[in-house]
Amino acid sequence: MATDNFADLQRWREPPVFRLLSTGTLFSGSHINKTWRGLAQTPGSHEAGLPMLVKYMARKPVIAAELACAVAARALKLQVPGGSLVIAQRDQLPGLPNSVRGSATDLVLCYGSEYKFPDDTVARPTQAQDVEEWIWRRLCHTAQGPIGGVWDELVANDDRHCENVVYDGANWWLIDHEASLPSVAKAMKKFAEAQARQSVIDEKAAVNTLAHEVLTRRPNDHKMDALPAHWQTLRKRLSWLGDQAQAWRTPMPEVNAVLEMAHLYLRGIELRLPALALHLSDRMQNPESASLWNSYKSSAPATPRKTTLRPRA
Repeated sequence: MATDNFADLQRWREPPVFRLLSTGTLFSGSHINKTWRGLAQTPGSHEAGLPMLVKYMARKPVIAAELACAVAARALKLQVPGGSLVIAQRDQLPGLPNSVRGSATDLVLCYGSEYKFPDDTVARPTQAQDVEEWIWRRLCHTAQGPIGGVWDELVANDDRHCENVVYDGANWWLIDHEASLPSVAKAMKKFAEAQARQSVIDEKAAVNTLAHEVLTRRPNDHKMDALPAHWQTLRKRLSWLGDQAQAWRTPMPEVNAVLEMAHLYLRGIELRLPALALHLSDRMQNPESASLWNSYKSSAPATPRKTTLRPRA
């Protein structure tokens, strides 16, 4: 039964599935995953379409991870754009990979996130290295910096870099969570087993770039270590969302398969919450251990890093 504590979560009683309303606008650039901007709407709704970024990803567990992180962030009241599954027709997605355009079905399942318009009125440096420093300096000195660092620890996200945060003129938003919790995908078929669940709890990201930047720039007042206890008070919200996700069903088997995976990712995030303080403490006290603090730049291999960059408006 819903309570006042869950009033803002009621939209998640129903499966988060949208339809793309018209042809999407393809973002240019060398993005690993094709991304479009368009309007999407829940099937049967008479409300106006919502501006969304629609991203095609071939691997369904990756779509599920993105969706679960977006939903879990709502439970913890974090600045992560709302997410959903988006069903599109192939001809609505110009530039779709050839392997998809040649498939038997006309429908394509994508991940959609609420579009946060970047504030392009703010003067920024032009050199890439200067842009990175500009972003970290501003983000880390807001409340969202420490929150984002702890969030990446919770979901074992080692792919935070300066191009998957967005400033809309008022808030910093954390985007792109497709690299989160790979242990869930490995344990998915045996998630009910204690050993598999423990592997999810024990997982640590190789790097936590945002937390490193915050700790470096705010060594005395970051207050990251206070966040796990606060988030623990919100655990019932996360558990409630997991219960709703367990019941998500649509008439489309392919969609249901991704929703079921998203449910397991949600349960995995909830499982990790009680251990978050320990993971974070280990990260902060042992910066040179196996869970190294590394900036995106220093940890990047010589070949281009496989990540989805936030398209510019």
